[in-house]
Amino acid sequence: MVYFGSGLGVWLFARESYHYGASGLTHGLMFFLFLIGVLRRDKPAMALSLIVFFLYGSMVWGILPTEEEISFETHLFGALMGIICAIIFRNKDPKPPEKKYSWEQDEDAVEENVSELKM
Repeated sequence: MVYFGSGLGVWLFARESYHYGASGLTHGLMFFLFLIGVLRRDKPAMALSLIVFFLYGSMVWGILPTEEEISFETHLFGALMGIICAIIFRNKDPKPPEKKYSWEQDEDAVEENVSELKM
């Protein structure tokens, strides 16, 4: 969906030039991974996307027209499709289970434990 959406956006709206490569897909996946992690509050997905950002930080700047011979349109439409897909699919996959620590118990469970200790 990201690959075809970015290709369609480039085909419809980009300047007349040769646009080739899979950079629209890579930009779309990076933006998808980061935004889906933020929307779902999925810490491993956010951590992975931050690692990718630090390793390939130029991907964020690649959506801006910095060099004439690089198709920023492909990067831009890939990023937009990644964002759109993250918004569409944010509730499709079940959220990872939240780990409950002993100090995060609800008040009823704490009161039960205290009453058991008093007996």
